[in-house]
Amino acid sequence: MSLEEVRALAHTAGYEIIEIFRTRYRNRIGSGLLERISYMSEEADTIIFYGNPSPSTVFQLMKATRKPVVDRVQLILEIFARHAGSREAKLQIEMARIKHELPLVREYIRRSKMGEYPGFLGPGRYAVDAYYRHLTSKLARIRRQLEKLKDTRRLRRNARRRLGLPQAAIVGYASAGKTSIFNALSGESKPVGEEYFTTLHPKHKLVTGKHGRIVLVDTVGFIRDIPPEIIEAFYATLEEIVDSDTIIFVVDISEPLDTIREKVVSGLDIMARIGAVGKPVIVAANKMDLTDPSHAGKAISIIRKILDERGIENTVIPVSAMTGEGLERLLEVSTKKAYPKSLHERG
Repeated sequence: MSLEEVRALAHTAGYEIIEIFRTRYRNRIGSGLLERISYMSEEADTIIFYGNPSPSTVFQLMKATRKPVVDRVQLILEIFARHAGSREAKLQIEMARIKHELPLVREYIRRSKMGEYPGFLGPGRYAVDAYYRHLTSKLARIRRQLEKLKDTRRLRRNARRRLGLPQAAIVGYASAGKTSIFNALSGESKPVGEEYFTTLHPKHKLVTGKHGRIVLVDTVGFIRDIPPEIIEAFYATLEEIVDSDTIIFVVDISEPLDTIREKVVSGLDIMARIGAVGKPVIVAANKMDLTDPSHAGKAISIIRKILDERGIENTVIPVSAMTGEGLERLLEVSTKKAYPKSLHERG
């Protein structure tokens, strides 16, 4: 668990952390820790379990503290909801929320049948049964709506292909500077900031470089150990990465070396997991203006080594979205790498 990530996500979601407890288990807590949390919870409004607690663990926490419990997926979805602008993003968030909530509702039903009524957590077995049926019906309806939107997105991509326009997806971890680079290359002024997940709906912009025109796509930020619910719910958005001709992987070069190594490895794993393999990857080593040459050189060496070990062509371009350093070359290389494949497949 990264305490930095915990604090950043909690802050972005609007929470103020009072106390942090560590548990040796991945999805449950011991009786001693439960007692300590129960004692401290008098000062809190919400309990955040930064992990994947079992439904029974959530129930225990809620019963012991009489406070709502938010796990890691729910925390991420709360942040997504704050930034959702498009209808598609809102539907995707709602679908992920329902899918994540269903096991907890089933646990309520199980405990109700055992005679252990949720008390303040719900009005009883029959109401919870009805709520479960409502959720499953709503989930089916959302799936149908998302399929229609997915078809619309596919038609737009096909239209761009018929025009012979290659696509470059800008990917990377939250706060790496993806949208800043997108803005700098495209002339757009999309919202940027230190908050996580300011981009949920992919943004497209046709730009012209030395080797031709290319469609840049700003995508949703990566997160460590991305939960399956998030991948499935946002697959329509992640498809933009899979269908791109080249990938611009933005890395914050000013971070500690161990963090850079971890994020590059994890980011490449996520791309492989969603099926974005076999594509040219250009690493934009961003925020050169915030680090010294020695640190930047060590970081770039680490990135090159990871790419070599993965059999990925070694293309790392130092850039700064703030000063403009390296951006012209980044666009030139991205367009050059995208066009041969694009013309071969679509010619």
